[in-house]
Amino acid sequence: MSRCSKNSGFTLVELLVTIAIMSVILTIIVFNQSTYTDSTALTNLADEISSTISQTQVYGIAVKEFSTDNFNASYGLSFSILSGSNEGSNSAYLYFADRDGDKKYDGDWSCSTGGASECLSRIDITRGNVIEDLCIVRNNGADQCNVAKRVDISFARPSIEAQIKVFNSGGNEISASNDKGIKIKLVSSHGATRSVTVYKTGQVSVQ
Repeated sequence: MSRCSKNSGFTLVELLVTIAIMSVILTIIVFNQSTYTDSTALTNLADEISSTISQTQVYGIAVKEFSTDNFNASYGLSFSILSGSNEGSNSAYLYFADRDGDKKYDGDWSCSTGGASECLSRIDITRGNVIEDLCIVRNNGADQCNVAKRVDISFARPSIEAQIKVFNSGGNEISASNDKGIKIKLVSSHGATRSVTVYKTGQVSVQ
């Protein structure tokens, strides 16, 4: 009487197919996790900028003391994507005190503090996120992008309205007609996008 044996192991082909399937599943999981982390980090950045603008607004209208003899300084943020190392950076922005009331940051991007400097701190943008563009938001029609290379946003008491100064690629101040605010466009290393819009009314919106 012959006896039949049953092989319960994997064949080489079955093993290779299983490994291939698991590799595909693992790749999808890692990619989705990376995309989620990337998007979350960019969202956090947009929220952080929005929160910093709101805090700056509070300081501006609440007469925060700049120095023991100066209670009149307004406060603001400077965003610059000018190419010069001392003119701007797409991976940082500045927090400043407007000592002379000209509604703009007077100083370079090295942000030396103390003395007569208006720069209070430099906030670095991390995780490969950068400022992609600074767009003028119009009252009607499409946003005007690729024109503004630097924007200074400040707040002075007693108004809650934003004082917005726009500069071109030459670092010269430009007058934006039919505008109601400025949009700070952010992009991640993986191409995700977010934006923070500051209106002249003082309102801040994150998209």
